[in-house]
Amino acid sequence: MGPARFDPVSYLEANAARRPGAPAVLDSGRTITFQQLEAHVHAAASRLRLEPGQVVGVRLPNVWEYVALELAIPLAGGVVMPLPLTLGEAELAWARDRSGAFRVLGEADLASLLAEPRPDERVPHPRPDPDAVVEIALTSGTTGLPKLASLDAHLKQATFEAFTSRLEVTEDDRVLAMSPLTQGIGGMCLYCLRLGAALVMLRQPRFTSEHTLAVAATSAATLLVGVPTNVIRLLQSPALASAALGRLRATAVAGAPMPPAVAREWEERTGARVCIFYGSMDAGQLAVGSPSDPQDKRWTSVGRPHDVAELKITDEGEICMRGPTVQRRYWGEDRGPFSEDGWAHMGDLGFLDTEGFLHVSGRLKDTIIRGGTNINPYEVEDAIRSHPDVADVCVVGRPDRELGERAVAFLVARRPLEVGDLQAHLDGRGVAKYKWPEFVGLVDEIPLSGPGKVDRRALKEKAREVSLP
Repeated sequence: MGPARFDPVSYLEANAARRPGAPAVLDSGRTITFQQLEAHVHAAASRLRLEPGQVVGVRLPNVWEYVALELAIPLAGGVVMPLPLTLGEAELAWARDRSGAFRVLGEADLASLLAEPRPDERVPHPRPDPDAVVEIALTSGTTGLPKLASLDAHLKQATFEAFTSRLEVTEDDRVLAMSPLTQGIGGMCLYCLRLGAALVMLRQPRFTSEHTLAVAATSAATLLVGVPTNVIRLLQSPALASAALGRLRATAVAGAPMPPAVAREWEERTGARVCIFYGSMDAGQLAVGSPSDPQDKRWTSVGRPHDVAELKITDEGEICMRGPTVQRRYWGEDRGPFSEDGWAHMGDLGFLDTEGFLHVSGRLKDTIIRGGTNINPYEVEDAIRSHPDVADVCVVGRPDRELGERAVAFLVARRPLEVGDLQAHLDGRGVAKYKWPEFVGLVDEIPLSGPGKVDRRALKEKAREVSLP
């Protein structure tokens, strides 16, 4: 019997029946086959003893046990709530209280839940219900405590079908998540398992370039999924030159703008085609690039919108979406991410080109207004990144009594750079003078506020402390 839509465990069982010895998860030298994973999922579901609809949090790094619990909790009739390791105690307490979580699982629970399965530990599948909420996801919460997104089986099925088809995933793939599986971007990798692809675990809770490259090489990874920051840091690593990435065919990134120069360098050095995908935890996934897209589209767009999604660009240039990949309502609330016009507003500026590719040109709230003239920081950052001594950059606005705002650049540089060096480079690139940063701050790394999201608010606060001429 084949898999049933809206029932992810049925996909696991279909793979276990057809390819029992094929690898489902590769984790630090250990291979978990589809047959073994199926047995562990049923055993864990049996041992959890959940009542229908009970919420269970899971707080683990990228390990095979997380994959098993992500499947086991809905099989047991519960709702899984991934909890990133980066959450503080106050945030954890808030999420548990807000969700009404029955329990939160961590490393201490693995020995009992995922010990050797017994043959009698089989759990009947809940009736597939496309409207049933099967996962609660924390939004990024950059302006306060996060909200809880309610992901139903229909949303997850539609996202799975759209995401994996655009990335051309097959059972021959080995998919390495560079981002945490407990966050939306890394969690996308779990969909690949339904098609029989193997998932590759990093196990270490903190991303490092050297460890990631080593795991990618030893596992013969074919697809990397993460954020642009991962790719930028991999390119900075001396280990990349000797990494055996011969099977790597594509790298999919989301969460922040991908500089075209970075995409170009990554493809030239690894041969892996860059595919950018786009959405938000609040609103859902809207578009995914494909390895077969033209090169210039892969580097400058986020692909074509999904066939099941609806897209609107407002008169102000804001991207809006609706459709089955959008959550209906936040957990515990009567409303969802929709505005009064019936659309989920993404807060991003963008446009659809004549070939149907979606381009994201900036954030509404990140625009710098200098003397009444708008400056798109992403455009300036792209130009600055072309400087050979710049590894990473973020441009933000600093309040100014006369002009309203002035641009400030924070750099991760390979050698000390001054504002004059940067302005001369931008002049040579033909960037208008009013867009030039008027201060350069050197930092060890660009701070992040979420998966791949630059913490512009922190840098704006830092910019307030600098003195401008």
